[in-house]
Amino acid sequence: MRICQRNVGRQNCDRVPRRSLQLTADIPSLLPQVSAMDLWGFKKWRRQMRYTQAVAGEKLGLSRGAVQYSESEHRSVPRAVELACLELLRLWKQQPDFGPVMLLYSDAPVGDDGSILLRSEHHPDNESALRSAAELKNTKILHVVLILEEDGTVVWSGPELLRELDLRQNAAVGEKSLAAKTRSSQ
Repeated sequence: MRICQRNVGRQNCDRVPRRSLQLTADIPSLLPQVSAMDLWGFKKWRRQMRYTQAVAGEKLGLSRGAVQYSESEHRSVPRAVELACLELLRLWKQQPDFGPVMLLYSDAPVGDDGSILLRSEHHPDNESALRSAAELKNTKILHVVLILEEDGTVVWSGPELLRELDLRQNAAVGEKSLAAKTRSSQ
């Protein structure tokens, strides 16, 4: 696999063995290696999300009392709650103004030698990356597309990013047809 980074008029490429992304055993190593969420981590997550204990409980399917009990250091945070917190945080990071982020994509199929060319673009926020991905989708066939945080954490996975781009495109088409109907009726 070749990974290329595009920065305003400059492109850097490195050859990487394809097997590094092909082995399913490597997938867990791509996930954050975090030990069980400690009690301070749970409270820090809730404050970062700007949730009250009641709202955090509602989002996690817990009572406010269960959230309060977890924060009072009487019991550890269950793994299912920790994973739910991580997913809610990832979804929160999909806000248009979250950034900086990196758009990672491939517009070329896998080569005969098993290599794939990945390109990256740095963007100040999700909205900028989404607009760029939409442009690419309209002009090229995207084989891989993701939006990542600068540390490599996935913000938008491939399928959900493509779904978001389709929703945006359909909304734009709907607005254009509504505008055309309005003009023709005048």
